[in-house]
This record gives sequence, structure tokens and C-alpha cells, in this order.
Amino acid sequence: FYVLLVWLGFPPLAVTAAVTLNLLYQFWVHAPWMPRLGPLEWLLNTPTHHKVHHASNPEYLDCNYGGVLIVFDRLFGTFVEYRPEIPIRYGLTRPLHSYNPLRIALHGWLELGRDLLRARGLRARLGVLVGRP
Repeated sequence: FYVLLVWLGFPPLAVTAAVTLNLLYQFWVHAPWMPRLGPLEWLLNTPTHHKVHHASNPEYLDCNYGGVLIVFDRLFGTFVEYRPEIPIRYGLTRPLHSYNPLRIALHGWLELGRDLLRARGLRARLGVLVGRP
């Protein structure tokens, strides 16, 4: 995937450094022990914002997609603030009753395919692909 950036003229060292820094940032974002970060929370994706992204509560679905910057979620209306009165529930919205690794890896794609087959008309199919969950 990143070879394309090198083909476009970006120095390989710069691409490697950017990918490495992003990976390190993702490690920090997944740290549950991090405190709130005050004003930085308006610009950056922080552990508080990211745990909301992983929640399966209906109030928290389909939000906080930013990997590093949360400002775009704020601009496009996909930002949801963590609310202490709504404890975060992690996991799937519908339980997966299988230990088969292929089933686990592909169940989302299979459900998407089934939903596409059931959808009638172009508008409904587009809704399945780009609409809310």
C-alpha cells in the first residue's frame, strides 16, 4: 500500500517514519490508563475519544473515526463525546457464535453481502454501502 507513495516521489525514509509514528500514536490511543488531556482533546484523537469509537452502545455507534486528529469528526458531525453516565460496553452489536477464524474474520463482509442482496434499488444499495449502521 505504501509503495505507491514512494512511486509518487515521497522519500522511502519519510514514508517509513510517518507509518512508524502513526503506529506509535495508535499504541498510545489504546492505553486505558491515560488521563483526559484538557484542551488537546479538541484537536487530537485521545484515549477517551477512541474508547467511544470501540463501544457497541447504540449511543456511541458510528463515531470518532479520526486516527490522529479528531477535528475532522467534529467538522463532519461524526464526533461523540464520552458521557460518564453511559458506561462503555465493548464488543459486537450482535454476538458472533463461532470460534472459526475464517468466520470471525469474514462475518462483517458476509453480512454486508447479504444486506446488498436484500436491498431493492440503487438508493437502498448505496444506503447499505455508505449509510449509517
